Amino acid sequence: MTKKNVNKPNWLSLINIDSVYSSDMQRKAFSLFTMIGISIVVIAVLVFLNYKVYSPILTASLIIVNITNISCSIYFIKTGNLQVVALISMSIVCMMFVALVYTGGKDNTALYWLMFYPVVTFASLGVRLGAWLGFTLLFSCIVILYGPYFGQVSYGNVEKTRFIASFSMVFLFSFIGEYFRHKSHMAIADITLEQKQDAYTDPLTGIANRRFITSHFLKLAQTRPEQYLPFSILLIDLDNFKSLNDTHGHDFGDTVLIEFTKLLESQFLATALKARYGGNKFREAVAGHVIFTDDKQRISITCSIGISQVNKVTDYDDSLKQADEALYSAKAAGRNSVVSN
Repeated sequence: MTKKNVNKPNWLSLINIDSVYSSDMQRKAFSLFTMIGISIVVIAVLVFLNYKVYSPILTASLIIVNITNISCSIYFIKTGNLQVVALISMSIVCMMFVALVYTGGKDNTALYWLMFYPVVTFASLGVRLGAWLGFTLLFSCIVILYGPYFGQVSYGNVEKTRFIASFSMVFLFSFIGEYFRHKSHMAIADITLEQKQDAYTDPLTGIANRRFITSHFLKLAQTRPEQYLPFSILLIDLDNFKSLNDTHGHDFGDTVLIEFTKLLESQFLATALKARYGGNKFREAVAGHVIFTDDKQRISITCSIGISQVNKVTDYDDSLKQADEALYSAKAAGRNSVVSN
């Protein structure tokens, strides 16, 4: 059967693919904190062994980097804000590397330490911020190595040229890798979201199906009760629908369901459902709605409604049973009525 979406329902915005984005955040966090853990140990050892050899500027920079990395790790544990932690950590490391190149480190070996920076920066910050910080470090190194003398150490011409070429290649291929990884990730995320939305959507009417309630909405209500609880269950049954199908055909039955869905969308807002308001009003709107058959016959429909309220997610099954019992009571009372438990 072809999908006949009436419109794009608001409930689709409730569907998320947090697991997809969570995996990407774990990758970024693992890359960042691997670098932080290694740098804390390496820097502490280097400062301890070489503080007499290093210039005061370099020693101070290394100590500041370690203090910042430790502070950022504590901040992440408390807040979980990876983007801020990554930006601060990689910015401080960038400044440390500038100081390292400026002073030369021990025996002018500073340039060797910079090669991993683009890889970690792109992996932890993404394409845009990674490119800015990586280019900032590259540009700063070019100025120090080839610019005017303002107190920096001297490197050999071959060493400078090879470093700039090697660093540029690492930067370029790190950029390419992260750029296309990000595109692939977003494409997978879009496909996953679309598939998830399709799985939760009734193919004829475009409204949420039962799977959406049991597999997604109840989990949202469980984690954010202040936002979604209490809510009402309305079990609505079209009166004599089988007779309509038998008399006018299943295509007309589909049309009735689609028209009925339009009434649902127009009559019930999320706030109204939460307040348990509008049952009789909706029943009256259905009874007053006219649907035309292919041969221009005017058909009126009615519905029976059973209502119950859910105060806790754990009560959902009991409330659903109560709404079902109320619906049967409404039908037993002659249909075209609303019964609330």
